[in-house]
Amino acid sequence: MASSISSTSPKFIINENYKNNEFKNKIISILEGNHEDSHPFPHFHLKDFLTNLSLVKDLKNELNSVAWIPKSNDLLSLNQTVDIANLLEEHYPILYNFRQFLINDVRRWLMLMTGVQLGEKLALTGSRYSSGDCLLTHDDKLEGRAFAFVLYLNTDWAVEDGGDLCLYNCDQTTKFPEKIIKKIRPIENSFSLFRVQNNSWHSVSEVLSEGKERLSLNGWFHYPEDVEVLFVGDSPVLEEPIPRTKPSMDTTLAEVTSWLNNNYVSPGQHKNIKRIFAHKSQLSLRHFLNTDKYNSALQELETASFTCIGPPNKKNVWRLVESQLEENSHLKSLLRVFRSEAITLLLTQWTGLHLHEIRKGGAINEGNNGEGDEVTTTTSDNGPPSKKSKINSKEEINRDVELVSFINRFDQGCYSMADDQLIAHSEDNGFSLDVIIFFGRKQNWPSQNGGFISYFSSGEEDEIIRVIPTLNTAAIVFREPGVLNFTKYVNHRAGSDHFFTLNCTFFGVCTGESESEESSLNSKSIHEDSEDEDEEEFGSEDFDENEEEEEGKDNNEGGDDGNCGGH
Repeated sequence: MASSISSTSPKFIINENYKNNEFKNKIISILEGNHEDSHPFPHFHLKDFLTNLSLVKDLKNELNSVAWIPKSNDLLSLNQTVDIANLLEEHYPILYNFRQFLINDVRRWLMLMTGVQLGEKLALTGSRYSSGDCLLTHDDKLEGRAFAFVLYLNTDWAVEDGGDLCLYNCDQTTKFPEKIIKKIRPIENSFSLFRVQNNSWHSVSEVLSEGKERLSLNGWFHYPEDVEVLFVGDSPVLEEPIPRTKPSMDTTLAEVTSWLNNNYVSPGQHKNIKRIFAHKSQLSLRHFLNTDKYNSALQELETASFTCIGPPNKKNVWRLVESQLEENSHLKSLLRVFRSEAITLLLTQWTGLHLHEIRKGGAINEGNNGEGDEVTTTTSDNGPPSKKSKINSKEEINRDVELVSFINRFDQGCYSMADDQLIAHSEDNGFSLDVIIFFGRKQNWPSQNGGFISYFSSGEEDEIIRVIPTLNTAAIVFREPGVLNFTKYVNHRAGSDHFFTLNCTFFGVCTGESESEESSLNSKSIHEDSEDEDEEEFGSEDFDENEEEEEGKDNNEGGDDGNCGGH
């Protein structure tokens, strides 16, 4: 087929200022680490890159006519096109011409300037960021990538609009990103390039202006296919996982029941709660904590000490500094309850899972320093607790269960990504149970603000379930190996609002022989809406099956080869 680009069509041409020996020497100096643009890693920001500005505007107009695909996951929120190589030349002649220009002219120019040999493989997509969109910290490091590039096409872009390309330095010990040390504003007809290497950590900051869009064409030049790629710099060290602990005996029944809504402590409700859990693999228990206790904990949270934890390629959250809590702290009592054997007993009764060994006639002493009540461990769902003699705890308690727990605060800019270490070892983690309790002043947290918790199966795009922050509500989610979660970036729409979460994850959970033994959360576990009969049986506003969780969203990955989206 004859090309639709005639010999008289306008051509993309690189600015002559970027072709001379003086510029080439600057490029070599940057790559060798002898220039201010060598840090935190070699990068180049070339203003007025193309000579024909009217052709740049035509390129922008044609790009805007392409179909855009929403992309949203733990790392990014934006709209992207398919790879430009998949567009037909007769329908998109300017984009086709630009891609050929990159493969031929720009690739040869880049090899000449840098001395780096490049293959003909090119990834090229369009990216469009609207208000609230962003791309979080990552390194672009996938096999074969040599240089990342982006041509900015948005006009009239101010500092207050956000959307900067942010470059991070590295912790010298861990080699993880530490903090932003340079920001590049996306200016029309500027061309940014950087070498993909072990420390090429970068992000795109949130677009803050309503009605404005950050538009670009971006992608990667690759090394030749027959070249073995050894990325420059040291690889990050493996991060130490949060230590797991065994459930503690350091609490009393009185302390546990003082915190919880009596509806959830009453044995008469356990069977009904368990039936819902068997259908859904999750529970949403509203008004979960005693109101007075909840308010006392919230008041203390508002004045407690928090520290920002990362690294930013994994999370950016505020973590409660427990060492600074007073001995009689409400928060210390709350944490003690949710790290106790007593809470594993209640979770066992609510879910039918085996977090705690339950036998008829058995009891464990939950007294603190020999004081307090004993907690009955009985198989009856309806009989009230009764004091019985203490039995050997080694016989009666499932000692394989371990837990991780902490309290976080989420403000604007906070997030947590799916942990790549958990992905790598997901099969070793076995079945687990998440308990998440939300605290805050705003009763209804809009999902458009971010901050929701999304569950998905590793390697799959579809979101299994979404948990929206709802105050004084406990979200309880049972997940099988390979199911992970993340907390979506809290965007600028949240303003000064924030919320807190008490997170407890119990590992080593056994399904056992219960009515919920097949109810672990996986990509196929969102069942039909068959809970109407159960909901009527409850007749209580405390039990919420549907309002706080949204199901079946898309967790789309962006770009080529599962890339991290557009810069």
